[in-house]
Amino acid sequence: MKLNLALIKVQGVVLKSMDLNDNDKIITLYTDKLGKVKAVAHGAKKQSSKLMASTQPFCFGEFLLYKGKSLYTLKESSINESFQELLLDFDKIIYGSYFIELIDGISEDENKNVSLLALLLKTLYILKDTDTNLDLLKLTFNFKAISLSGYMPNVKTCVRCKKDLDCGYFSIIQGGMICSKCFTPERDIYGINKETLTFLRILKNIKLEDLRDINYNKKTLLYVETIMDNYLNYYIGAEFKSQMLIKKLKKSKEMV
Repeated sequence: MKLNLALIKVQGVVLKSMDLNDNDKIITLYTDKLGKVKAVAHGAKKQSSKLMASTQPFCFGEFLLYKGKSLYTLKESSINESFQELLLDFDKIIYGSYFIELIDGISEDENKNVSLLALLLKTLYILKDTDTNLDLLKLTFNFKAISLSGYMPNVKTCVRCKKDLDCGYFSIIQGGMICSKCFTPERDIYGINKETLTFLRILKNIKLEDLRDINYNKKTLLYVETIMDNYLNYYIGAEFKSQMLIKKLKKSKEMV
């Protein structure tokens, strides 16, 4: 079988890096032209390798790839932004790890979604350069990432009767709000008052760079965060390692 060795130049973020052998790595990239792909980076573990720095998790750059039988091969790369400053902040590295792990978890191989890449990059820049509340950033990222993946929760109308709402219930199984008339007891359903529903709608429409300017109630934030975490776990079918680390981090801070 003749292999297609045409070179493809992409921009992307390294989501994951794993050892293949003593010298080589396999990296998972989320790219603008190909979506999520895995690529072999020959020699990337060597200190002298030009590929070593650009194949670290979080790295955003340009990558020259060609496709083999099952995996791509990385031929050349250059760094636009390494985001390695995150490594100096324990909290930020855990939340940053969550962002790239979520993108990996919700994305199918070679399913292009430029909007999802743009969301990831903007989130990482905000994480690196600002003091935006990390839980608020995570919550907003969750809402937007799951929506861009085709699972946008309906926070405008009742999912059953389509009536406009100012309060009601949020059903994870039904994928959104339910009015009091359509309500039936089921698992994973949460009461939503007017303040909470307003907050959900703000998250749906707000730009990430405007998060520092919004007013929010911490109790409401934590409540909606619980809903959105469970919503994500339900539709993705897994809880990420970094998600569990965030829970442990928050619990340890509560004990101080």
